[in-house]
Amino acid sequence: MMHKTLKHEIKADYLLERGMELLWSKGYNATSVNDIVVAANVPKGSFYFYFDSKEDFAIKAIDKYFQAQFAPAQEILLDKTVSPKERLLNFHEFRCNVLKNEMECKMGCLACNLGNEMAEHNENIRKAILQRETLVQAQITAVVKEAQELGEIDSTLNAADIVAFFEDAGKGAMTTMKEMKSAYPIDNFMNMVRAILLK
Repeated sequence: MMHKTLKHEIKADYLLERGMELLWSKGYNATSVNDIVVAANVPKGSFYFYFDSKEDFAIKAIDKYFQAQFAPAQEILLDKTVSPKERLLNFHEFRCNVLKNEMECKMGCLACNLGNEMAEHNENIRKAILQRETLVQAQITAVVKEAQELGEIDSTLNAADIVAFFEDAGKGAMTTMKEMKSAYPIDNFMNMVRAILLK
């Protein structure tokens, strides 16, 4: 039974891996279950053995995406050998570099893309994204508070508000980056982060 469960997880993971690329580049509505099984080279019937629906697939893909994308960035945030302000700068630098280098300014963020497309139309997908974004923001906010306690960041500003502002600005920069097919919005975002954090 254990072996079957592991095999099941590996297969489901493979389907997620292949389908996630499609969701990311084409969007939710333009990606069919058929597209996913063709990309993964598996029979259509087996999709429903691993996932209840396309919505279930998208929610699991969001989860996988956050785990994959946030884990290395999280390590930077939690590195206590570096001052909190430095960790925040390194964290933003890391995320900006991934967008520019690995995604060549074309892909943006899977969660932002799906959020823009689906937040008004699908409550479960909206909640799945919001829940994970809230967890990420809470971790960043904790580091901002650390920096404020050390006098590295203006403590008259609310830490959660600072983080929400940067995260929203970052999302906007990602959207404009895709429209312009240029790194400028991301570079500009990073310059503003530095200007505000390094005051």
